[in-house]
Amino acid sequence: MAAKMWYIDPVMQTMLSTMGGEAIKEIYGHFFAPRAIFTGRIGATALSMLVAFMRERRKAFILSDTVVERHARSVAKDFQEAGFQTTIWNESAPEPPVSLVEKCAAEMTKFEPDLIIAVGGGSTMDLAKAAWILYELPGYDLKAVSPLLPMGLRKKALLAAYPTTSGTGSEVTWASVLTDDSVTPPVKIEVSSAEIVPDFAVLLPEFTVGMPPMLTAGTGLDALAHSVDGYLTCYDTDICDALAIKSIELIFKFLPRAYKNPNDMEARYRMQLAATIAGLAFGNSQAALTHSLGHSVGKVFGIHHGIAVSIFIPYAIQYYSRASKKYVQLAQKIGIEAKDEEECLQKLVDRFKEFLLSFKVPYALKEHGITKERWQKNLADVAKHAWEDACTGASPRPTSIIDIKKMLDYAYEGKDIDF
Repeated sequence: MAAKMWYIDPVMQTMLSTMGGEAIKEIYGHFFAPRAIFTGRIGATALSMLVAFMRERRKAFILSDTVVERHARSVAKDFQEAGFQTTIWNESAPEPPVSLVEKCAAEMTKFEPDLIIAVGGGSTMDLAKAAWILYELPGYDLKAVSPLLPMGLRKKALLAAYPTTSGTGSEVTWASVLTDDSVTPPVKIEVSSAEIVPDFAVLLPEFTVGMPPMLTAGTGLDALAHSVDGYLTCYDTDICDALAIKSIELIFKFLPRAYKNPNDMEARYRMQLAATIAGLAFGNSQAALTHSLGHSVGKVFGIHHGIAVSIFIPYAIQYYSRASKKYVQLAQKIGIEAKDEEECLQKLVDRFKEFLLSFKVPYALKEHGITKERWQKNLADVAKHAWEDACTGASPRPTSIIDIKKMLDYAYEGKDIDF
């Protein structure tokens, strides 16, 4: 894994930014999604019966971890009743390292499934996508995976995803975020291809009941960052905009309820919908600086992914405002009234800051236990990783490593972006 990711190239980054132009959108666009999204207990049963008619050998390899393995067993039972032979592999881990992906793929190869099922949070679904690539294409270099190059998946298996959190949207997206553990310190890498969008997604709100408050907040805020950034990126489309706004509305209304009452089934159901809708939005319009900055800060300083990316929502909005006025539309869509653009921007930023604070999430990074000394020691590496992140190319405002480093410093102190 020593080679660099395909998108870490100035020419490629320029091309990716150019593809977000309005003129390009008139002649090229896309919207990738699963074949079907099922909801509820009856929906889950319907999927197992449907897939039974689609698979000849009926062998299902189920990925999970020890925490949610009970849900994996429930899924296994559905497929066993539909005539499948099943096995559960429960070794998934957060932010899966490439070495674990390779181990999982080796287990798939032994079992030879024609259906792969991910039951878990974003990390489990991302692990399933990447291991699926190596199962279908042994020895394939994950760093060579590109949305511009076909791989020819699905000759061996289909992929289904059952999220147990409400935030990542990985059940409907074409990205897999992994950890490259071949370098020191380890860094996040994004493997992206339309071919790794799961074939099926199943939303069972009972799988998310009982999530502790801070995990509920972190995953929900991840979905919020997906929707806000997806609405503002240079790859925005009318389809994605509609989805993003609906997701934001649902999150503002139901995340506080799910946070306060882990057993509120309506809130859990609506947050699952919000996360999946956000996934459909940003999965096609992309996320930008909230995620490139959040990826890097979260990995280096050990901050939960959803918390890390959500912290950058106010700063990204302010930074983008110098190049795009779309924040005015966003403010109007969520009911903010203002006499001019300056007031609109301030009220919009304040709305998101207040929302973060309502979950006890400070928007100043220094309030997350990061000392000044530790921050300064790691700043150059954090900025470099953020600049090289695939999401940076989707920024509606052309940026530079200098600007990124400055944004990081402002976010550390909790200062409004004024450049």
